[in-house]
Amino acid sequence: MNKPAEGASVAGSGRRSVALENKNGGCDIPTLIKSQYDHLSRTHRRIGDYVLNHADAVCFQSLKQTAAAAGTTEATVLKFCGQLGFTGFLHFKRELQGYVKQRMSPNETFSASLHAARQEPEIRRRIIETEKQSLDLTCSAATPERLDAFVSALCRAGRVFVVGHHISELIARSLALKLQRVGMESCLVDINNYYDVERAVVFAREGDLFVLISFPTYSPKVRSLAEYLGSAGIAMACITDRYSSPIAAHASAVLVCNSDHELFYNSVTAAVSLASMVGAALALAEPERAEACQKRKDDFYKAYREGAARYRTEQDDML
Repeated sequence: MNKPAEGASVAGSGRRSVALENKNGGCDIPTLIKSQYDHLSRTHRRIGDYVLNHADAVCFQSLKQTAAAAGTTEATVLKFCGQLGFTGFLHFKRELQGYVKQRMSPNETFSASLHAARQEPEIRRRIIETEKQSLDLTCSAATPERLDAFVSALCRAGRVFVVGHHISELIARSLALKLQRVGMESCLVDINNYYDVERAVVFAREGDLFVLISFPTYSPKVRSLAEYLGSAGIAMACITDRYSSPIAAHASAVLVCNSDHELFYNSVTAAVSLASMVGAALALAEPERAEACQKRKDDFYKAYREGAARYRTEQDDML
């Protein structure tokens, strides 16, 4: 499958020329600033010092707020971002948010975001714009080639086990139902139920496929399962936020989607849309299977209803 450069994501636009990734796949902003510190001007060092000391605040501030807090101009902050290799302040802030999120719990992130949002008069418009941008970025990343590679992995599978955790479980459930709808034998695996996971893995047959879905902070259970599947040679595909995410290393097919939100730790808007794209693409790839499945469903539904009505009538006659 054609993949972007390692570390690419749909968490922001553009490309950075200088990148230091942390172990979770995000850009390590503090280390990046420190590595470039000697090459920065006095004003840029002041901005860098402010970011280093207030990273959790900067990632939720506007350009104007950051410039005022650092005692400089908006244009100077933009030049600072450019010198570090980012396309703009939004690109820089998105990467900083990813870095900070890895070090904050969802509750801490929500509290910090809510505090910053209450000071932002345009927050409602930004929330709407973020959701729209999330969909745009995800659709741009889901090229026909990448979507076809993912669907091809599904078509080759005998059975599909879909796994998600917490908010990702919503997406996993949605995807499993859509796969069933178009004739694929698929089921949701409860990652919090050890015996459910054990049963799926131990009784997996050659040709079965696991689809893992995970977003920051990447469930330890899902990560552990991904590592085991890779070591055991069991086929795996995944949906995540970046190609360098911890669960993508052993996947034969990867789809990425943006999960940014102005308030909450993750947004599922784009992921739900991506699950629908996968279901539709699978139906179009194998229309005969989808139609045959629908016919079997219709036949069963008719026989089941007729049988239930017949037995109900017999029971009424007995009374």
